[in-house]
Amino acid sequence: MSLSTTSPVLQPVPAHASELGLDPEQLEAARIRLELLYGEVAASWPGFIARPGQYEMMQASLLTFLSAKAPDDEKRNGNNLAQLEAGTGTGKTVAYCLAAIVASELLKKTVIVSTATVALQEQLFHKDLPRLAEIIPELRYDILKGRARYVCESRLEGVINDEVQDSLLNAEFQDAFADARRQAKAIPRDRAEAMLWFKNSAKKLHNGSWDGDIDSLAQPPDAEDWRQVQANAHACNGGQCEYFRSCAFFKARRQAASATLQVANHALVLATLQTDSTLIDPGNTLFVFDEAHHLPQIAADQFSYRARLGTSSKLLTSLRTVALRHGRVLPASTRPDPVAFAQLITGCTDKLALLERYWIEGQLVSADKAVHRFAQGRIPEDLIPECEQLASLIGAIRAVVASIAAALTEPDESQSPNEREEQSRAGVELGVYLSRLDTLEKLFGAWATHDKVPWAKWLEWADGVVGTTPDVWLCASPMTAAQVLSKNLWKNVSAAVCTSATLTACGSFDFFERLSGMNRFPERRALVVASPFDYAVQGELRIAPMQHSPKSPGFSDELCEKLPGLLREHQHGQLALFTSRRQMQACHAALPKDLAEQVQVQGVRSRTELLKEHSRRIVAGERSIIFGLQSFGEGIDLPGQLCEHVLIDKLPFTPPNSPVEEALAEWLNVQGRDPFNELSVPRAGMKLAQWAGRGVRTVTDRAVITVCDTRLVNMRYGQAILAGLPPFPVVR
Repeated sequence: MSLSTTSPVLQPVPAHASELGLDPEQLEAARIRLELLYGEVAASWPGFIARPGQYEMMQASLLTFLSAKAPDDEKRNGNNLAQLEAGTGTGKTVAYCLAAIVASELLKKTVIVSTATVALQEQLFHKDLPRLAEIIPELRYDILKGRARYVCESRLEGVINDEVQDSLLNAEFQDAFADARRQAKAIPRDRAEAMLWFKNSAKKLHNGSWDGDIDSLAQPPDAEDWRQVQANAHACNGGQCEYFRSCAFFKARRQAASATLQVANHALVLATLQTDSTLIDPGNTLFVFDEAHHLPQIAADQFSYRARLGTSSKLLTSLRTVALRHGRVLPASTRPDPVAFAQLITGCTDKLALLERYWIEGQLVSADKAVHRFAQGRIPEDLIPECEQLASLIGAIRAVVASIAAALTEPDESQSPNEREEQSRAGVELGVYLSRLDTLEKLFGAWATHDKVPWAKWLEWADGVVGTTPDVWLCASPMTAAQVLSKNLWKNVSAAVCTSATLTACGSFDFFERLSGMNRFPERRALVVASPFDYAVQGELRIAPMQHSPKSPGFSDELCEKLPGLLREHQHGQLALFTSRRQMQACHAALPKDLAEQVQVQGVRSRTELLKEHSRRIVAGERSIIFGLQSFGEGIDLPGQLCEHVLIDKLPFTPPNSPVEEALAEWLNVQGRDPFNELSVPRAGMKLAQWAGRGVRTVTDRAVITVCDTRLVNMRYGQAILAGLPPFPVVR
């Protein structure tokens, strides 16, 4: 006999709302406290509007933080990790801050809110958190910045007194490991003018009118001046420095250490987790990564290695002399064997010379052919053992130098102050060498390894002075940050919330999950919180009637011809975004005189000055148009009449134009996968969503988004991109 019963069908709880494994009493206490704080914010925050999406995000963040894991917890399936996309206007800062503060109180953990840039850090620190602190008086918050954003008082005094600064920090070795492509070219400065800046800065530092932070200066200093005096981890004596107690960097660190909520940036967090620094204890910290869509790229840059081959040989030759000279002052029992050490150095320089012959004889790179990438990340088989041995030899050299540096920086009360100072400077000098050796060891280790997902490896021509021996960069980078983020971040953090207005691409988290390594954690939380804006009423997406596709040679001329008419339709603020500088300049040059006078082009003046002039024109009742590139498509807030029209020249596809992107596309092809659909389409979709989001910034805004690319509605991939945009009505 069988019994048939009808029971209600239980709907599965979505991952973002799962309470599995949580202490019910703790959760109830957290929710009561959160409701109380949210009510106080609603009553006190100027212009605050309670939004359902904000509340939903706040609750999902709280569940994530209360699912915090201990570092040794083996059950790390991901319920302590969340991806929360919060549409523009949601008020995500209040949502994640309140949830983090409540969880921090209950779990006794520190909170780190990490942003993509120092500018966003400053906004959070100076604008949003002070408001919260008025409502939550017990909230203690501070800011964490990299050491290089603070002045080194010792180096500043040294420059003023014309002391010889550490040669490794000023000469060619300083640039031997730096990516010259990312460094601004400094304009030669008058020595007297520079000295005046140094002396004025020292005076402000001593009288307390400057805190030593570059970001608190009214005018940014000359790049070369700052490089001479900025704090440097490898040129730091720590507690033995005579300026230690007044040091701007250490004062900032001591102050931040007592804060419950610390504001950092992605690069600093990732760099710190690579070292043995005690600045961040990931297993005892609740993380928020705001603007998290930048995290994979910043991580890939952070875990990349590059060094100049010829200069590295010179560095090792110099190290042989320097290390043995400093080692002589040590007791005989701890002094390195000069013969054995010299043999290690010679072994290294011989192998570096072999690599030098390899690229020169093979004519792999030149001034005309700047890059040689190794297909599928494989260097020639006969070079693999050479790189393995190089990594091993450099590791042995590093161990010897580290032991000398440690002995030199050990306090010795039997020495005179001058002797201690001299020995301390020697330890600092060796510290700079140690950082270079560490990079070289990791670089050659990467070159010798071929993983299942290989690293991108390439040679790059190093521009030098005419007449000097040609040099080359050796470079290695993970093709995506997925593995390094999974291993170094997600598996170590107590809990982490990743958020952004554009965390999905083409309506899915897949792209971010693959690049960030989040897809390795099956119980990760994911939630898309809709914007409170009524896009159907507040705007529309227009597809300009273009006869030519951007792939057609006639597209640029047609765009130049149609642009004036599209711009004249709107009377107030407009933002025209271009995918290339050449197209932007061509369109500007083709404008009629009256329209051209109403346009400001990115790069002619600073962003701050440009936006100020734009605002002035709109207030005066004039039309004002900004022509900008990619960087103007994100992070610019132009509410109301400041931007009633966003014009986009074409879908922002970026062809693989770096060795890393080329290597990743090649690897996907080998796997039988499609790099265009897996990389190019979602990346363009994420970027276009950011750009389109410049139009509607408040509940009262109304804006038109014009895209001059018919592929958005004619091609299948265009439909996928369209699905990820704010839901504007589409007008053809």
